[in-house]
Amino acid sequence: MHSPFVRRRLMILATLAASSATLAACEDKRVKELNTGITRDSAISVISHDIKGGGRDSFPNVYTRERYLIAGKTYEVLYFAPNNEKAGKNTVPYKKLTPLVFVDNKLVAKGWDAWDSVSTANKIPLRDRSK
Repeated sequence: MHSPFVRRRLMILATLAASSATLAACEDKRVKELNTGITRDSAISVISHDIKGGGRDSFPNVYTRERYLIAGKTYEVLYFAPNNEKAGKNTVPYKKLTPLVFVDNKLVAKGWDAWDSVSTANKIPLRDRSK
């Protein structure tokens, strides 16, 4: 009597699990290496590890960055570009970038879900990622 309902629920769960695994597989391996609490300079060192000839660029594969001062704390968001694109030279949709969120120079969050949460809690306007 309940078997179609149970099968449907299992199919939904299986689909969600598969899509979560797919999204996790898309995350850049350098971003996976970052742990919360790491300093901004250490994070930049990790995400720029494979870049050759970075020159004098202190943020070699950061597409762009934003800074906010809220309640005496500095919030900085670095939008990581896995293919080393730079704003002005290239146009990359924000949905393809990975935000790295730092508070007072320490990594507190990475990825869009975490940045959405931090920005909502601090009333920071979000970028349009539909483009």
